[in-house]
Amino acid sequence: MNLKLKFRRIEKGLTQFQLAELIGATNQTISEYERGRVKPSYDNMKKISEILDTPVGELFFDEK
Repeated sequence: MNLKLKFRRIEKGLTQFQLAELIGATNQTISEYERGRVKPSYDNMKKISEILDTPVGELFFDEK
């Protein structure tokens, strides 16, 4: 489960649908990322980290 991604998204005031639109994906895809069922491509990781203003490592690799 990727709680950092979920909490950061909520903190930024975005719904799964809104984040999905911003990266060109579906809200189901964001749900899968947050549940840890699917790992995003590096391209999507980069897009999400820029939108959420959080380093890729912190969001997806347990780095601080």
